[in-house]
Amino acid sequence: MRLYQIFLPMNFLFCFFEQAHSQSTGSNPLSMNGFSVWITGRDSATVQLLPQRGKNGLTMEGGKTVVHARFKVKGYGEIYTPISALSAPNAEARPVDLSGSKYIKIKYKANQTVVLQLRQAGVHGGVHNHVLLPPCNSFTSVTVHFSSFKGGIEPLNLKEVAKFNFALLDNNAEDGFADLVIQSFAIDRYKP
Repeated sequence: MRLYQIFLPMNFLFCFFEQAHSQSTGSNPLSMNGFSVWITGRDSATVQLLPQRGKNGLTMEGGKTVVHARFKVKGYGEIYTPISALSAPNAEARPVDLSGSKYIKIKYKANQTVVLQLRQAGVHGGVHNHVLLPPCNSFTSVTVHFSSFKGGIEPLNLKEVAKFNFALLDNNAEDGFADLVIQSFAIDRYKP
């Protein structure tokens, strides 16, 4: 009986430390295809449901590394990854030249349409080149060619891009929230 009482607090402390460490926005040991920074953002009226603490959406689920964001959306909820591994988590994303790449591959599931933006370096707010990822109940793999990204103020310049932004603009009517899980994310001919 005493042996059990000694090990229980140690086990609890280890689990608490591991969970807190994996949810931090600082040194997160998790990575998805070399992308280790996935930061959430939202307007002041939107409630972030996942991650429950912090802004780093990279986590472990079912023994796999995934990106998971869930919001009760009023205006928007988003999660983004800077393309350059040299970009600091809470700083301006560094520009990258993707002119030698043709597409990205994503494996995801979402209960709502996702607006996937490819943002130019140093450009904030406003209208960005984007594609729409349809909702899907099970994990779906898609290949999105960079030529598909349209609708920005200016045509997409692949020589100076900075980050991919996944925006959720509405709640799923049945669930009452917007949910996105990314299981895989890779850029053609690029390693972060």
